[in-house]
Amino acid sequence: MVAAVLLIVTIILSKTKKIGPLFTPKVKKIVIIIEIVGIIASLGEYMVNNMFFDNTIERPLPGEKDTTEELQYEADGNKTDITLDVPAALHSSEEKEEYIEKAKEEIDSTFLGDNEDLDCINQDVVMKESYVEGMVKAEWQLNNYKIIGAEGEINYDNLESDTVIEANVTLTCEDMSDVYSFSFQVVPFSESSTMGLDYYIKKAIRDLFKTDEQKITLPDKVGQNEVTWSKKYTFLGLKIALLGVLAAVGMIIGQMREEKNRHDKYIKSLKRDYPKIVEGLALYVGAGLSVKNAMYRLGKEYARRRSRKKEPGFEGILKMCREIEEGRSEINAYESLPDYCPTREYRRLSSLLTNNLRKGTKGLIEQLEEEEEEAFEMERQYVKIAGEEASTKMLFPMIGLLGIVLIIIIAPSIFNMNTI
Repeated sequence: MVAAVLLIVTIILSKTKKIGPLFTPKVKKIVIIIEIVGIIASLGEYMVNNMFFDNTIERPLPGEKDTTEELQYEADGNKTDITLDVPAALHSSEEKEEYIEKAKEEIDSTFLGDNEDLDCINQDVVMKESYVEGMVKAEWQLNNYKIIGAEGEINYDNLESDTVIEANVTLTCEDMSDVYSFSFQVVPFSESSTMGLDYYIKKAIRDLFKTDEQKITLPDKVGQNEVTWSKKYTFLGLKIALLGVLAAVGMIIGQMREEKNRHDKYIKSLKRDYPKIVEGLALYVGAGLSVKNAMYRLGKEYARRRSRKKEPGFEGILKMCREIEEGRSEINAYESLPDYCPTREYRRLSSLLTNNLRKGTKGLIEQLEEEEEEAFEMERQYVKIAGEEASTKMLFPMIGLLGIVLIIIIAPSIFNMNTI
């Protein structure tokens, strides 16, 4: 089988030195799964088309749509493809008679539409092409198409007085037909009704447009009804005001989202700077500098490269150093570090520095080294999480493509199995 051969070739290629590195575990797994599904689909199609096929074709049930079958026959040593149209099975005579009677009943219940009875038709009637859920086809014939159109619409311009219309409906259910005949009376609109008034106003205006006058004066009276005209209010001002409100809401939401993204980016930058700050402190304190001088050194180094790129964590260190230079006590300056860098890591560093300033610098280097190790471990976790998020975003399109491939492969086999 071709699918099995492709699977073997895929496994062999994944083991080679040149092509093997291109097959990452995820790609290899997806390709193998697709090939296995192809093998299963091929086996299913072979069993359905050969082992389970007993030379019989099941017709659709009465009333269902006709189907087609793609077959292959062999004669005189030659194989030939053939497409068979399989019509649905026919109903019995009793069933067809029953469907035609139901169609007549459905005509009686639907033909009137919004009218009240057959003797007073002044709105469009319902003339459908089929009844009983499509089981019975209907062919309508009227004796006056000037008044009633083929779609059941009334042509009021040709209706001058009450007119009786004869209707003959040929109802066909498969190979059985019957004619259903009835009559109805179409009457003109009454000027007192809403629809009648609307019709006569439009008719009066159409008559005005038949003249060659440049300006048309609309009628102030139609029949016995007084008519007052005005231009339709478009509510343009209200629409503009609502548009302004929607624009303001959209801008506020956009600013809130932008502010949140900016804050998240700022927090991530603080956490990214923290391992470098702790590493520098541990290095300088280990070299014999005091914490204060180590902070000054970090601030000066950052001030030299600040023009190229601003780093939020070092910005906090620089502000803290300037406060100490302006006369603020060292311990108060360390306590203010979380105000400039509002994350848990900087609060922990502030607590470490203030405690050692109160109790002495014994063990400070060891604590900074431990903090440095923990900070770099946190940074590795952030990088790992970012990589997993990127992989997850790439996984959804791949799953979608795999689903499409599976549908293309499996759907034909399922349809063939349903016909057995």
